[in-house]
Amino acid sequence: MAEEDYTYKDIIIEHHKHGLGASDGNLLSKVANLGYVPTSCEERLAIIKGLYSKDNDIKTEAMALGDLLENEVFDMLHENDNRWQSNYYFESKKYSRENCKLFVHIDFMLKDDEHKILNWVEHKSTKRDIDYTRHEYANQLFIESMLGKEMTQSLGKGWRFNLQLSHYDTTDFDGNFDPEKIELRKVRFGNGFFDINKTMDIISDKISSMTEYYKDEVDADYLPENVKGKFMEVTNCVNQINELNQKVKLFKDNVYKFMVEKNIKSIKNDYFCVTRVDDTVVPKFDTKEFQKDHKTLYKKYMKNTNRNGYALFKTKN
Repeated sequence: MAEEDYTYKDIIIEHHKHGLGASDGNLLSKVANLGYVPTSCEERLAIIKGLYSKDNDIKTEAMALGDLLENEVFDMLHENDNRWQSNYYFESKKYSRENCKLFVHIDFMLKDDEHKILNWVEHKSTKRDIDYTRHEYANQLFIESMLGKEMTQSLGKGWRFNLQLSHYDTTDFDGNFDPEKIELRKVRFGNGFFDINKTMDIISDKISSMTEYYKDEVDADYLPENVKGKFMEVTNCVNQINELNQKVKLFKDNVYKFMVEKNIKSIKNDYFCVTRVDDTVVPKFDTKEFQKDHKTLYKKYMKNTNRNGYALFKTKN
């Protein structure tokens, strides 16, 4: 498939800025099981609210291979029957909320008007077998199943829905597409896998209440210029301090060697005083051994003390 045909990925990325897709199935499942939105899911919702943006250019080798094989499979299907469509977008009316849509970009779709069958196919390329893959992507497949049924009902009376998982084993992939490695598995779910309506209500309420978002780890390049300038100013100061400390340490080491060699006890004038301090044996309490040998006594004299928080600043050079 030509490189320019991959621009559909940009459309998918844009849609994910305004709602949740079937690929967010694990997030939906987690919220459904907990009954609330955990901290680990807040970044995704902050993107939808417009409080946070994320670099979408990151693409692993496995992702690139998955895209390549997905398009190879589609080309094969489309050549056999040109009614097949790639990455069809369907937005749910039943489950979408005012501030959070729920949608799917199904990998392959064939709408068979003659037999009134809506065929959806989700494709995965993995080094695992199809059974493991079916289990691993169960939450995504469940969302696709429910939205596929919704679309089928919208088509009118007599329509049936067929969801399949397409799998390509990438073990020992040598760069050549082999149609023999494609497996197809029909996918069925009961409606009780988890409650999508209730889950979307929880997510919608959370998005409504969000007014700001900060990640645990912030990329300083996205800080305001004046703030970033202060960080760089302090960074330069710390680097200078480290360089000076290294010079002082080297000087002190050399002076000590000189004083030992010449048997000098001190060197001083009106500006400084250097005193030679030779190796000594310093008694030290072995806390770990005491704790191991006297656990009860150790606990008796243990106490908690408050330590003020602070920003630990380290430079990388």
